Amino acid sequence: MKRINDTKIYLYFSITTLILGIILGLLFSYSAFLVEPEINKLLSSGENISDSYRLAYNKLRSPQIFARYENFDRTASPIKTILKVYDEKIEKDETFDKNDKMYLQVLLDRRESGTRLTRNTMIFFFLLTVLGMFFYILDFWQLKKSK
Repeated sequence: MKRINDTKIYLYFSITTLILGIILGLLFSYSAFLVEPEINKLLSSGENISDSYRLAYNKLRSPQIFARYENFDRTASPIKTILKVYDEKIEKDETFDKNDKMYLQVLLDRRESGTRLTRNTMIFFFLLTVLGMFFYILDFWQLKKSK
């Protein structure tokens, strides 16, 4: 019985999962190393609180890809209320005060959990890449051996 050559399938699978892992790694890096530290800095600044919090909210308004606010889960319900209140606050050009920090922190926590999920998904795709390459090498080696 002739052996089926699956090496191309394993190779294409590994390349695809590697590319997805790299894209997720870039998303994770951007969020974890650029955006979130900047938001933390804005939330912990002691001067010009209203402008800092307004800028932090504007950055938090566009969430991390895995922490979208419209997703249905337990924590999304209070977040939707927070967004509604703060959108109105931005629209009416009201000032932010120290009491707003805890609500902005809830949005930041949601973003950070999305970043962790992105990191974990990236690791999963890299593990799939390693697994695909293992089967590619194994299949390639067995084909060589059978000839």
